Amino acid sequence: MIKVSYLVSYDYFMLLTSIRQLYDYVDKIVVAIDLDRKTWSGNTFEIPESFFVEIRKFDIKNKIDFYFDVFYLPELTPMENESRERNMALSKLGRGWKIQLDVDEYVYEFKTVAAYLKKYWFLSLYPRLTPICLNGKLVTLYRQLPEGYLYIENNEQFPFITNQNTNTQTRTNYRIRNFQTNINVIHQSWARSENEILIKIKNWGHRDDFDTMKYFDFWKSLNVFNYKNYKNIHPLSPEVWNELYFLECTTSDEFIAKFSNKNMQVLSPMPIKKIVKSAIKKILGKE
Repeated sequence: MIKVSYLVSYDYFMLLTSIRQLYDYVDKIVVAIDLDRKTWSGNTFEIPESFFVEIRKFDIKNKIDFYFDVFYLPELTPMENESRERNMALSKLGRGWKIQLDVDEYVYEFKTVAAYLKKYWFLSLYPRLTPICLNGKLVTLYRQLPEGYLYIENNEQFPFITNQNTNTQTRTNYRIRNFQTNINVIHQSWARSENEILIKIKNWGHRDDFDTMKYFDFWKSLNVFNYKNYKNIHPLSPEVWNELYFLECTTSDEFIAKFSNKNMQVLSPMPIKKIVKSAIKKILGKE
């Protein structure tokens, strides 16, 4: 089975764009929302009732479950609260391939991704023997301009699919094998309104990791004429976002359509022999 978890707060309005990419090909979707409407930083957010009405109307196959719990603890850092919520949501998925997404992450051509995961269905039968986390490649939408989107495409990897029940930090499990699948995931990331970006940087897990307001001013200064002048612009690891590209379009849906037409999902086969050998060693008590 293929199951998906989402963490939803102030950017709830992006959720359906993400769900539409995969809804027909997954078995279960868990949407985690803080019971007290608190972010990982303890700030309050609101979600209108119309959001829940829209989701229920869309969910014609009854695949979507809302999971309400207390995900903010004041004694924890934002990153610790994030890791805690991701694990709590992960625990609701049960056995199978478990995909951990944020609302602004869009896995296009998911039919191909689903076929890939089902090909390796046996790896989810005894996850203790075949622990693995699958990495994707982020295509980061950086800034929406009147003319289109600035974006980054440089093979930046991130973990988001697992057969395990817990992570060690956020979506990462440092104790198990990580494998690069080449699944492209479009990440809305910084391509939001100025007000939405301010809300994001005041509440996300990286709130205390860099001078967010200085970086916000830099982000605002970019336009279709000057973006080529800047390299290595990631706020934490500059070289991770080494170069900006531009695609003419008006909406994220149009970006997804145009980008996917030129960049089909071509996935890498998993190293099954290595995984099986490792499983045998575990059975024999040699690992």
